[in-house]
Amino acid sequence: MAEIAKLTGPNYRVWSLRVKRLLQSRGLWDVVEPLPKPEPPVAGSQAPIGADASTVAPPQAADFEIRDAQASCLIMELCDTIPLDLIISIECARSQWARLRRLYGPSFGQYQGLRDDFEEFVAKAGGKGWAQIAGELETLRELIGEVPGGLRLSEVEMLEVLNDIAKGKGGEYGTLAGYLRLKGEYKYENMLMSLVSLEWEEARDKAGGAAGSSRARNKGVRKWGGGKQ
Repeated sequence: MAEIAKLTGPNYRVWSLRVKRLLQSRGLWDVVEPLPKPEPPVAGSQAPIGADASTVAPPQAADFEIRDAQASCLIMELCDTIPLDLIISIECARSQWARLRRLYGPSFGQYQGLRDDFEEFVAKAGGKGWAQIAGELETLRELIGEVPGGLRLSEVEMLEVLNDIAKGKGGEYGTLAGYLRLKGEYKYENMLMSLVSLEWEEARDKAGGAAGSSRARNKGVRKWGGGKQ
């Protein structure tokens, strides 16, 4: 994995996304953001094979403390001097993460600006590939969703943005939404994958056409040269 730049403040958005993925890859993210509690077992349900309900032990507190310390150390290692000074006295990884988010993450005062960025997204998407468009759009959704009191973008809103950009590009891109609607597959993920596939096929066809033209030119040169001999 590429080295993650230490948190300085202005780079919080990218830093938090990358550190979150790193914590997830090491099985530590649930320490920072606890998972929802599982449903209680239904009365009469069977215990795992080889054990009964009385022998299935809950997670050990000591194990959690070790994992919490691991997550905390990782977060601190990836903080520059000033952010580190702000959390070093906090021993709980979850509290460290929450403080950094409050200090450097999007605030309610930034909410309208982020919504404006979303409203202007289609107009600014020209010339970008679909992977870049999706990355920027999904990052914007995460930022808006992190604002306390803000409303997370819905899948319908995300989907309509993709469709508006696709219409602007024209050709098969512009008709894709109608095709997916007919199939009952008009969803964000399906739309994105279809757009990326179309882009890839378009690039492949252009490359194939260029290669074909090059071969034809070379063939013509060879033929012309043969005639001169």
